[in-house]
Amino acid sequence: MSTHVLTVNESLPLREIPMRQAAWMALGVLAAAVLSFTGTWSEAPSLALSIALAAGVAAVNPRMVWALPLVAAGIIAGGMTFDMLKFPAVLGASAVAGLSIAWLAPFRTDALDYLNATLASSAGGAIGLWGATQILPDVVTTTSGALVAAGFMSLGAAQGLLPLALRPGVGLPRVRTIQKALKARYRPPVFRAIELHEGATRHAPNHEGKSGLTEVVQWVFRLQCTLQDLDQELEGIDPVDVEKRITQAETAPTTDAFTRERRQATAKHLRRLLGHREAISTERERTSALVEYALAFLEEARAGLAVARELPGEAIPDRLPDVLHKLRAHASEGEARRKTARELTSA
Repeated sequence: MSTHVLTVNESLPLREIPMRQAAWMALGVLAAAVLSFTGTWSEAPSLALSIALAAGVAAVNPRMVWALPLVAAGIIAGGMTFDMLKFPAVLGASAVAGLSIAWLAPFRTDALDYLNATLASSAGGAIGLWGATQILPDVVTTTSGALVAAGFMSLGAAQGLLPLALRPGVGLPRVRTIQKALKARYRPPVFRAIELHEGATRHAPNHEGKSGLTEVVQWVFRLQCTLQDLDQELEGIDPVDVEKRITQAETAPTTDAFTRERRQATAKHLRRLLGHREAISTERERTSALVEYALAFLEEARAGLAVARELPGEAIPDRLPDVLHKLRAHASEGEARRKTARELTSA
């Protein structure tokens, strides 16, 4: 039986951050060398540093190579926009680089992740450029200045990876992760779990409660991956065919002792195979039951949180008794006027 279990990455592994930052820095320096050789760095420094920063984003998530042209265009546009507004181009390029880090992350990110990555990259890029100018004041006209500036800026902008490595809590699996890991018939329970999670977290009282609900969704995802693996193993063992092979091994006529012994051993292994299939089938039933249990838990949690939240009907406005008293007095006065009018009319 396959023992593969697909886990959901909730953050970038901290041990990988130095390697990713070094790769970003190396790509930025390489791009700066090319730009300096072609003269772009000295003729259009704002454009050149934006391109150098854009080159390093490939280190964030190499699996999303298809998105790199779009990301690079955004970083260059951000740098040139800031340059047109008479602001340092490195701030605009680094800010868009930070947004790209959060977007390219191999897990679900939220608004806080985007904000943290943007702030870290913007501050890091600006500090990197300042540090480069302290070492080599002329970072525009010389190749060495271009390399130093690109290296420092790239290293600074790469600090946007840190918030994604230090982020608290756990993350939900992305849609493309689910589609890649599970066949179509195994996806509905995971999507249902995500839907229930979104409904429940709106009323969750604190971050700990939201994190716990997210862990349940992760659990459903892993259970469905396990269920898919178990079904694949069951489909690979046809009990009817195995029984037929056992019968043939036990009843086939032969006068050779060695052949008879091997056939008996074959029948013994096939019986054990059927025993393993029964165990796999039992595990399959248990896994399916756990999926149903987890979904029921999320349904109860959503309903329970909806009941537990504070509703407008629980609090009576402070002025309500006074308003009711005045309305009743006004109604009594009106009734008295109408009674007087009726008496005068009848007289």
